[in-house]
Amino acid sequence: MRFAVLAAVALAGSLATAVPAQAGFNEAFNQYVGRNYAAARAEAEPAAARGNPAAQWLLGTMYLFGKGVKENARTARNWFEKSAEAGYPPAQAILGRMYEEGIAGGQDAAEAHLLYRLAAEQGYADAAYLLGRQYYYGEGVAKDRETAAKWLTIAANDGNADAQYLAAQVVLTEPGVVADMDQIAVWLSTAAESGHTKAQLLYGSSMLTGLAGVYNPQAGYQWIRRAAEKGLTEAMVRLGDIHRNGALGQRDYAQAMEWWTRAAKKFDPVGQLRLTHAYMRGVGVPQDYQQAYVWASLAALQGNEEAAGYREKLVSRLRPDEQQNAERVLDEQIAQRMIGDIPPAS
Repeated sequence: MRFAVLAAVALAGSLATAVPAQAGFNEAFNQYVGRNYAAARAEAEPAAARGNPAAQWLLGTMYLFGKGVKENARTARNWFEKSAEAGYPPAQAILGRMYEEGIAGGQDAAEAHLLYRLAAEQGYADAAYLLGRQYYYGEGVAKDRETAAKWLTIAANDGNADAQYLAAQVVLTEPGVVADMDQIAVWLSTAAESGHTKAQLLYGSSMLTGLAGVYNPQAGYQWIRRAAEKGLTEAMVRLGDIHRNGALGQRDYAQAMEWWTRAAKKFDPVGQLRLTHAYMRGVGVPQDYQQAYVWASLAALQGNEEAAGYREKLVSRLRPDEQQNAERVLDEQIAQRMIGDIPPAS
């Protein structure tokens, strides 16, 4: 469901922010948390109609996720707008996300930026994360990594795992951004322990080099593996690279191929490109131009220009029957991917 990306913004930190709101909301919120959605709606609707911004936010959340009511993003947005106009930070944050993604209306990153700032300046940590993310990627505002780090730090210190990961990413990858490396290690450790797969990858990678102040290659490898086993293809590719390069003391091409293949089969273009190189050169596997052609083609279809170049070179190295076989395998891979993307019938 597309709205699932909003769940963290909708409810994270809401107890601390929402419960002290006007009378008429507390019981509705308690019923919602207890999954008694009909009772929550019965309590929230009259309070929302009286102008209680917390109740308006809760009612909007119920309509957004279809809890106790029929899912209706437009109605949800109407309630969030009322609550946001009253200055309620959780509503400002989630309404900003709806503007950013164009849910139940047009996309407007600049309006999202305004809403995030209004909520963040009231101390709402989830909005601080969203604001910092905008500055990091330059969405709705000019890129500014130092300002991104400022807002992400606020959210990271409040325990937001996404912010802890991205704040560490800013510090570790962007020149000129100064930060306490011990704090970065704590953030990464906390986010990784919470199950944040990208934080696990970054934490593990930093341990391989000591970049965040902790040098422990074996532990770093295990963190990356945890992320890979949860399905993060970037981590799978990284494990393959570790084994190929002998980062733990010995090259292991069989393990490298295993992890690259796992990523490639999940349609990760970098993993597919790694397999293209391996099969073209016969490194760790027998040289096989047909296999190389298939993986290069799949990566090229996803916009990888390097893979497109290899694909053109490989055409001249295949006999007509070999290319025909490779195209058949390619078609099968694409068909399987398309079938995998189709949701099951309800």
